[in-house]
Amino acid sequence: MRRQIKLISALWGCMLGSMLLIGLIFQFPLLSHLSSSLTTGLEEMIFIAIALILNRDWLQQPLTYSLTATWRQRLHPLEPTLIVTGLMGGYTLMTAHRLNTTLTILFIAILISLFEETFFRGMLFQASRQTLGVIKAAIFSSLLFSLTHLINLSHQALSLTLLQLVFTFVFGLLLCLITAQTASLFWPLIIHATNDFFSLMQPPINLPGIHSTASFQIVEVVIVVLLMVPILRQNRAWLP
Repeated sequence: MRRQIKLISALWGCMLGSMLLIGLIFQFPLLSHLSSSLTTGLEEMIFIAIALILNRDWLQQPLTYSLTATWRQRLHPLEPTLIVTGLMGGYTLMTAHRLNTTLTILFIAILISLFEETFFRGMLFQASRQTLGVIKAAIFSSLLFSLTHLINLSHQALSLTLLQLVFTFVFGLLLCLITAQTASLFWPLIIHATNDFFSLMQPPINLPGIHSTASFQIVEVVIVVLLMVPILRQNRAWLP
């Protein structure tokens, strides 16, 4: 067990180092003139390639992006999550103004979610699940997913980054549970891409008591925690 956890931690460290190095490379004068959208898109594609190479050479986890034949039987506890996801995506599209910008951001959101779901849920969660079980593996891989966002300290305040760490941890837990529930990365990809699309587009939020990004993120954390409840209820065997 310890050997597997050490391997997973080492691969996470390798990926984190690669992300930092690639970020620095794109600061070189030859590449620094590229638009932020193009830079992010190229970085994410490189991250996906690195993740796939690490999986091929080390973890060798099967990556399932399609729905299995029994996915409808497993959909019931996910219905609240899918409703919230649909509302977020629909509202983001309805408040969008420029088609080109919207499509660009949507494509970037898909690339980001493809990398993060492949690496954190498809590889790290599935590999650690074999030795730790669903809940402990979800906590472990979600902690790594959360800590990865410390990279954002380079361009945002500490207080906002700490809130982001909390949100990404609980969001990672939800996505791990959905991966275990459906035996596929399909719905985690859709949900993750929609969340990132919403975050990148930053549609106007007019809710009572919500006056800042921080307060909205706290509400998001509460919602995500509540969305985990029906999944855990149907899968009590996962609990210690």
